[in-house]
Amino acid sequence: MRLLLVRHGETEGNMRRELQGAEDPLTERGRRQARDLAAYLRDRTRVTAIYTSPLRRVYETARAIGDALNMEPVPRAGLAEVDVGDAAGYSFEEWAERFPDEAARFREDGLGYAWPGGESGREVAARTAAEADLIVETHRKERGAVIVVSHGGALAWLLSRLLGENGDQWPHEHMRLDNCSITEMEVPPDVAEAATFVYRNEVGHLSTDPDAEVAKGESSVD
Repeated sequence: MRLLLVRHGETEGNMRRELQGAEDPLTERGRRQARDLAAYLRDRTRVTAIYTSPLRRVYETARAIGDALNMEPVPRAGLAEVDVGDAAGYSFEEWAERFPDEAARFREDGLGYAWPGGESGREVAARTAAEADLIVETHRKERGAVIVVSHGGALAWLLSRLLGENGDQWPHEHMRLDNCSITEMEVPPDVAEAATFVYRNEVGHLSTDPDAEVAKGESSVD
């Protein structure tokens, strides 16, 4: 089984380095990235399913892919980005400056820290692990590819689960994913074996845009 893990297209929040809520839309560049990605995936080997975060920026990206492949993306709440609650709209630095006590708790509590009005890293780890397990269980023995469209942070947790890591700390090493990048994983039929990378953070399918600044996957919450 092949898994194609896709990060959504560029958003206004990405450009402003903000912690994002549910409704942040794609920029015009982000929509162009989604079209480039969709055109590339149209010529791919057989795709058996598309799963997507229900948040606006991801579903819009997944919809472009689905239209190209004549498939309906399946929204899965477990693929959503970490819910930062009341911090949405701030950059992390702005939030930490305005709420220093919360920022201190964020540093001290690690995965146990719950964003006010949102959720904790431990909760994100649990729900993304459950999604990874369900997708793999459903499709492991199929010959086609499964596309999962999500966010930088959620995808990092998915990668951690697929690689068999213990999930006891933030998977920072997996969080550097560019907008509309593809990371391909080979999932063996034997449930005892971990997945392996075919390639990661591939963006060669995106058209060049010399007049625009590239929004890199620099935030764990996007």
